[in-house]
Amino acid sequence: MENSKRIPVLIVAATILFIALFAFGNNDSKDNLSKSRRLQGIADLKDPRTIEIKSVTRSLVEEANETPATSAEQVKETPGMPAVVVKNTPALPVEEAKETRVTPAEEVKETPAEPVAEVQETPVTPVEEVKETPAEPVAEVQETLAAPAAEGASLMPFNLPKSAEDWCAPPTLPPLPYDHCKDKQDIIKVVDSLPMLGGLTNSLKVLLLGAILSFEQGKCFFVDETTSALPLRKDPANTFPTTFLDRYFERIGLPLNDPIVAEARKSGNIKAVDWKEPWDWEHNRRIMSQKDTIPVLGFEKVPGHGLKRNVLKRMWRPLPHVRETGCKKLEQHVGPEDFMSFSVRRGDKHSVEHFEYATVDQYLVAAERAKDTQFDGKMPIIFVATDDCSVMPEFREKRPDWRFVSECDNEVKKDDGFRLTDMADWNHEETDAHFGKFFVELYALAASKYFIGVIYTNVTWWALFMRSQPIDTFQILETPGTKGREGIELW
Repeated sequence: MENSKRIPVLIVAATILFIALFAFGNNDSKDNLSKSRRLQGIADLKDPRTIEIKSVTRSLVEEANETPATSAEQVKETPGMPAVVVKNTPALPVEEAKETRVTPAEEVKETPAEPVAEVQETPVTPVEEVKETPAEPVAEVQETLAAPAAEGASLMPFNLPKSAEDWCAPPTLPPLPYDHCKDKQDIIKVVDSLPMLGGLTNSLKVLLLGAILSFEQGKCFFVDETTSALPLRKDPANTFPTTFLDRYFERIGLPLNDPIVAEARKSGNIKAVDWKEPWDWEHNRRIMSQKDTIPVLGFEKVPGHGLKRNVLKRMWRPLPHVRETGCKKLEQHVGPEDFMSFSVRRGDKHSVEHFEYATVDQYLVAAERAKDTQFDGKMPIIFVATDDCSVMPEFREKRPDWRFVSECDNEVKKDDGFRLTDMADWNHEETDAHFGKFFVELYALAASKYFIGVIYTNVTWWALFMRSQPIDTFQILETPGTKGREGIELW
């Protein structure tokens, strides 16, 4: 009897169980993801770092819900979770990021993964910011061309301003490739013969412009001193055992006995370049706004002034003992502080070329202005570079409280101006003394914080391209007969 009563009960229980299992099966596919997340949630509770991540995520969700709707580009949608603003959210550290759920492949395509090395070291810069940063213009990069020394590093063994490092430290730029034409077998090798004309800076100016032109035309060159007054001496005992240039500088151009020169002479392929050709204003003077491409030197659209500065430093390289002697003397004159320089040229500039000299007062007035604009109202040491040492008493009498220094103070015989024709009577010692003084002066004009000079000498032109300082630290005084002449932007 009891068994018969139990049967209906069992049937009812089985029916209920069957219905429950059927319903559970229908919902199973819908709950798979939820069950997976519940299991993950249980595992997450065991790790406090995951709790912290989820706390940050909840805060971001709440913040996103309180702010205005975010554009589609700013929203990263995660399946099963509310949209989270990620554009302005710092990336999580790598250790924490490893505990988060892996992003599906389709999301990876929308948000490119950042390189691990950048995530570990610094916050990643947004791509938009990188794209908006303008590249440095080529013209500005190539205006100077010479790579500066590392910050704080100095190769200069003298106690001078850092601006003297270009000339009082060993060269950092390589010399010019004078033999670049040696491997050109497919053309006739025409070799240029560049002349020297006038005084030293005028001759160097011709050589600089002529060398640039030869490189531009793909030709090698050598220097012809045979018509120059610089090595010419009346007494054969006073002639030099080397060329004039080799006495003071590293080789400029090919040696006269180079096989390339010998072959060009043999085949009649020497071109004697007229000095007027590199002097040509239309192209060969390389003015500031002009840009030139010279493949053999690696130049592409380089501004004229930057090109000349670079080639000058690679061509005009005083021998080590010349550099060291000159810079040591400059150190004794000015020391480590910024200073001002005057370039005072007299001599044959009036008697031969009929220029009117700038007055002493013109220099002093210009120095007063520069004191306020460049030296915070304090008059610095003034180095006077001059061929006429009689100007030194004039400066000192008019401004007894200023400190003027000059190589004139070290001369036994006081020159009253340089005349090129006087050199024919000089012996070796007189020649070396004159140019030793001149090199100190050139280093001073190049290293000074502010330069004041005149247009009627090539010393001024050469000093401009020796300098690395801004062009507004270079002043040329107006004198009778020079008003309206070209500005330095056309040099």
